[in-house]
Amino acid sequence: MIDLNRQVTQWLEAGIISPEQADLMKAGDVQSPGEGSSDDGGGRIPVIAEMLGYVGAVLAIWAVLFLVSEFWEKLTDWSQAGLFGVLASALFFAGGVMLTHEEPALQRLSSVLSAGSVVALGGALFMVFDPILGLSVEATWTLIGAVAAVVAWLLLWRQTMPAQQIILFASMLTAILSFMSLVADPAFYVYGLVVWVVGVTWIAVARAGRLAPLRTAVVLGAITMLYGAQLIVVDGDAGTFGIILGLATAALFAVAGVSLRDRLTIVLGAIGIFWFVPQAMFHFFGEAFGGMLALFVSGLAIIALAIWFARHREAL
Repeated sequence: MIDLNRQVTQWLEAGIISPEQADLMKAGDVQSPGEGSSDDGGGRIPVIAEMLGYVGAVLAIWAVLFLVSEFWEKLTDWSQAGLFGVLASALFFAGGVMLTHEEPALQRLSSVLSAGSVVALGGALFMVFDPILGLSVEATWTLIGAVAAVVAWLLLWRQTMPAQQIILFASMLTAILSFMSLVADPAFYVYGLVVWVVGVTWIAVARAGRLAPLRTAVVLGAITMLYGAQLIVVDGDAGTFGIILGLATAALFAVAGVSLRDRLTIVLGAIGIFWFVPQAMFHFFGEAFGGMLALFVSGLAIIALAIWFARHREAL
C-alpha cells in the first residue's frame, strides 16, 4: 500500500496541489488527484477544462498575433505597449478567476495564465523602455527583468506552482546578467560563472525551505549550473576550467542522487555526464586514437553504472 503522506508530499513538491490541499489530504478529508468518483466524472471534468483552457488560450493568442501583424507597423509605440498591457491584464484576470477553484487541474491552468501575464507585461515594458524612452538594450532588459521578478515573486507568494517559479527565475537571471553587461561588461567566462552561482544559490534557498516547489527549484538550478559551466567552456581562455566545473557538477548531482535515493537528481547528473564527458575527452586528448579509446571506456563505465542502478533499483 502506498504511503499516503509520502505521496502527498511528492504532489506538493511537484506543485500539483496546494499546501492547504495537502493538509486536508493527510487528514483524510479529500480525495487524492485522480480518485474522483467514476459516477459523476468529477476527476475528469477539471482536467478537460484545463486542456480546453490551454487550447483556447493558444488559439486566442495566435489569432491576436495574426490580426495585429496586419496593422502593427501602423500603430504608435504607445498603442503597441497598450496592446501588450491589455493582454497582460486579460491573462492575469483569467488566472485569478481559475485560482478560485480548488481542483488541481484548474490551479495549474491558473498558474500558466498568470505566468503568461508576466511575459505580456514584459512586452509592454519593452515598448515603453526601448522605442519610447530610448533606453539602451542593457538598461531595458535590466528594468524588465527587475519589474517582472517582483511581479513573479508576488504571484509565487500567492500561488506556489512551478510556472510562477520558472518565470521568477528567468526574470531574476535576466536582470542580473543585463545589469552586469550594463555596468561592467566583463569577460564571457564571468557570465558563465555567475550563472553557475545563481543555480547553486537557487537550489540552496529551496533546500532551506525558502522556495517552493522544491523539485522545480532543483531542476532549474541543476540545468543552470550545467549551462553556466558550458558558457565557460565556450570561452576559449577558460575552457579547461569550464569542463572541469561541468564534470564536477555532474558528478555532484549523480552522487547526491544516489545518496538521497532521488531518481530526478540522478537523471540530472547523468545528463551532465553525457554532455561533458565527450567534451572532456576531445579537449584533453583531441581526435586521436587515445581520445576515442577514452571515450569508449567512459561509455562502458556509464553502461556499467546503469546496470548497477537497475539491479539496485529497489534500494533507490
